Amino acid sequence: MLDSWRRELYEGVLTARSRTLFALVDELAADQGRCGCPAHLSLGTVTGHAAAYRALRDGEVDTGRALRAACRIARTCGLPRIYAVDTTAWPRPNAATSPDRQPQYTPGGPRGSALIKTGWRYQHVVRLTLTPDSWVVPVLTDRVASDEDLAEVTVQHITRVCAGDGATRADPSLFLLDSGYPAARITHLLRDRGTPADVLVRLATSQTMWTRPERRAAHPLGGRPRRHGFRLALREPDLTPDAGVSGPIDIYGTVTVRAWHQVHPKLTRASRGFTGQATLPIVEGTVLLARVQHLRPSRRAGDLALWYSGTRRDLLTLVMTYLARFDIEHYFRYLKTTAHAGDFHPQQPGTLTTWLRLHAYAYLHLFCTRNHITHHRLPWEPTATTSPTPGQTRRQVSPALRNAWHPPGHPKPGHPGPGRPAGRRRKRRTRHPVIRKNVVHKGK
Repeated sequence: MLDSWRRELYEGVLTARSRTLFALVDELAADQGRCGCPAHLSLGTVTGHAAAYRALRDGEVDTGRALRAACRIARTCGLPRIYAVDTTAWPRPNAATSPDRQPQYTPGGPRGSALIKTGWRYQHVVRLTLTPDSWVVPVLTDRVASDEDLAEVTVQHITRVCAGDGATRADPSLFLLDSGYPAARITHLLRDRGTPADVLVRLATSQTMWTRPERRAAHPLGGRPRRHGFRLALREPDLTPDAGVSGPIDIYGTVTVRAWHQVHPKLTRASRGFTGQATLPIVEGTVLLARVQHLRPSRRAGDLALWYSGTRRDLLTLVMTYLARFDIEHYFRYLKTTAHAGDFHPQQPGTLTTWLRLHAYAYLHLFCTRNHITHHRLPWEPTATTSPTPGQTRRQVSPALRNAWHPPGHPKPGHPGPGRPAGRRRKRRTRHPVIRKNVVHKGK
């Protein structure tokens, strides 16, 4: 599986500057130190650091072919078609010459609070393993520009993933999203475009839903028919649930799930994404409220509210599947803490996009070799029966990469360039203002 992925990566995914980009992926997968600088990674290659920066700037990647290859890897491993979608912020507060920066919420404030820094926002789509470890399969990485709508971009990404993994209307894929995504609008767009995908979105308990209106006889004087029925407040629901189930879970004790089917939010003319429509749609779905018996002392007790757009009726499985969405946070932590991807500060966002995609391809190298290496734990690491983490696999993947498939021939050795001609000064770079809006995007 590793050899086929490496061959596909070199021959199909990396379309321009493939030799240098492939060498960078190898160095990212097996680097033992801080790999935030491409110049340090180029020390293990013969192309030189100048070629590494040129490849990141001018290299081209076929994201559609990479997506299909990642889906084949997940299908070979028998993973279900369940994906987690989330955004993360890459701060660039002092980069006045970098375009399209906007305020983002980033962690790092006092007592776990968030800080507002200017930077770029990236959306990642990963396929979950649903196993008690932190492994995922990254399938898509793309930047969300300041003039793009998050809901539209999310629907486009979901459509691309469903086209790559073979989802059908009879067997749709499931996508797990956090509370920052508009559940009703994403559901409406997916149904309008016929995408075979179900979404499971966390809701704020302060929201209010409405049931279908009761069928009544027409009024003698006429009038518009009712569009909304009874009010369902998620914080204190006073309506009888349509379904409910309870079951024991290992660390949470007894989990109680209540469900209300065919409910909808009340949209207004000011609702984002519905301002230009003559008639506001009724977007129906299922609302789940889950309550657990045991929580950590630091967590506040309360219900977990979820919006589900599909027709699966196994409520307890849906709730436990959503809890696995946290694995994408482990992937973000790997990128920023273990791989130190945030230490590279390019001027253009396209260079950072290529850089993050190379990290995802290097992560797929680790995923393919996680069960085929001899794992040696450090003395202070706990002994466990689960598979090694991505960071532990990264320490010992070098022998597997040396014995794996390599491109034919030898790369052209690099040499220092002529440099800037004598007497020519460096031009002053263009300064770009920070794009400020009324909303500040949240990032991890």
